[in-house]
Amino acid sequence: MSDVLGLVVEVKPLQAHFRIPYNSLLLDSYPFPPRTTAIGMVAGAMGLPEEGFRKLLNELKYGVVVEDPGARVEETAAIFKNASAPIYPITKVLFHRPHYRMFFAGDDKLIEKAYDALLDPVFAPYVGDSESLLYPAKREWMKVVEVEEGRESTLKSIIPAEDYARGARFLVMRRNNLTPREYRMPVDFTYSGKKRRAVYQRVIAFAGGFVELANPASVLLFDGEPVFVF
Repeated sequence: MSDVLGLVVEVKPLQAHFRIPYNSLLLDSYPFPPRTTAIGMVAGAMGLPEEGFRKLLNELKYGVVVEDPGARVEETAAIFKNASAPIYPITKVLFHRPHYRMFFAGDDKLIEKAYDALLDPVFAPYVGDSESLLYPAKREWMKVVEVEEGRESTLKSIIPAEDYARGARFLVMRRNNLTPREYRMPVDFTYSGKKRRAVYQRVIAFAGGFVELANPASVLLFDGEPVFVF
């Protein structure tokens, strides 16, 4: 993988919302940036149209560590379609001041372009919906690193559900944590004309500790740090 580099992006937005699309009256949220959202953030910073985003989905690998899930907040709004229609209460789940480390791997020239774009974006980068602006977690919030293939059984990043199901345990390191839970994360899209449908993969997300797998998994090492990528 001599021509592959990694990009580590560490963010701490004021709020974040990554909608789980299963219920129109509850706008629930993933507790982490899904793959399509994170790569869409990079595509927007680069100023790419839909075709460019589709290409980027095939060219970049992605993984994420939830350093701090933030505080879960719910907002409820009453929706009126017209004066005589019934009221529809819509509840939206947000995470207040979460902390994420996002990992991207790809061709060295592409990673360098992504780095430059996030420093000087064409469109304002969001971590989730249009109300969740990207905020750097610290002064040195982004870096390009070497990437190597490896195998690891102790991970902080989200992992495939199938690897977790073969045997694992969660080691808590922080009071503010999320116990491991399964989610269907959108990882790609299929297209039919102007319509697109999400392709999902089952993953285990957690925060505030490590997962020890019974069997080592194939990972990428970002400057030595093991991360499962999708």
